Amino acid sequence: MPSWVVRAGQWLARLLLVLSALCLTALMLLTVAEVIGRYMFNSPIFGRQDMAQILLACSIFLAFPVVTLRGEQIAVDLFDGVFTKATAFWRDRLIEVLTSVALLSVAFWLFERAEKAASRGLTSELLFLPKYPLIAMISAVVFVTSILLAVRAVWLVSRREDSKTL
Repeated sequence: MPSWVVRAGQWLARLLLVLSALCLTALMLLTVAEVIGRYMFNSPIFGRQDMAQILLACSIFLAFPVVTLRGEQIAVDLFDGVFTKATAFWRDRLIEVLTSVALLSVAFWLFERAEKAASRGLTSELLFLPKYPLIAMISAVVFVTSILLAVRAVWLVSRREDSKTL
């Protein structure tokens, strides 16, 4: 893979993780402020639940592509001992392709939900924030993750084939 692609990917991964961390930090600060306001001043923050839902979704889905491509998600490896190193490589590529197809279908489904939310004017319960931008962002992130996962699987297979011919 060209070095500029690797550097761009690393930069994008850092950016997404920083944004995710900022959302998580904002969620934590919002929760602390809400608890203090509720118990010390008897004045909870209006709309905290709406803001918390948005921040939680952003913190999860901004980190989703990085976690997926790095293989850092939780995995149960019950059958790892059954596969040899060579068959494990092909099993992992098959799983990546199948996951990519599944994520692609989820991305399209989410995009349809975003369109419906926009056409119906769906909003959050308390702050009346439109829901479609968040759903569309999640759809876009899942779509990009799907494509990157498929590209990664194909690239690893082609690189493996190249190393066998040398």
